[in-house]
Amino acid sequence: MPYTSRLFIKTGIAYLIVTFVAGAVMLSLEASGHSVPFIVGVEHGHAAFVGWLVNTVIGVALWLLPVNRSRFPKSQGRYPEGVARLSFYLLNIGLLLRLVGEPLLSVGEAVRATVVVAALLQVAGIGAFAWIAWQRVFAPPLRPKI
Repeated sequence: MPYTSRLFIKTGIAYLIVTFVAGAVMLSLEASGHSVPFIVGVEHGHAAFVGWLVNTVIGVALWLLPVNRSRFPKSQGRYPEGVARLSFYLLNIGLLLRLVGEPLLSVGEAVRATVVVAALLQVAGIGAFAWIAWQRVFAPPLRPKI
């Protein structure tokens, strides 16, 4: 399995553990009569969806999508490693900025700008992955040599 696929999947597993622990803490607090702010639940869901599910799906997709040797000959048809890592860093830095920034939105303009940057980073990360996936899935069919 390529390094970047493992990186996405390991990050996904880490977020899976973190979100289950956070969920257990939130449930315990609510069961003991303490309220949990609504935004904590929103961030919990976003960490689970993007942190666990999206990272894991991208990691598996990078590993299993069909190769395109004509488009990516240097990597034996897989993808340019730099674009895949860029996707990882953009997605996950954006996620961390959101998880920290969104609960603090009422603090001021700088935090609002941080949340906007977080959203743009996540969109760019998904865009980089989508470019790789598109190149691999929609490759021109191989024609038999006559």
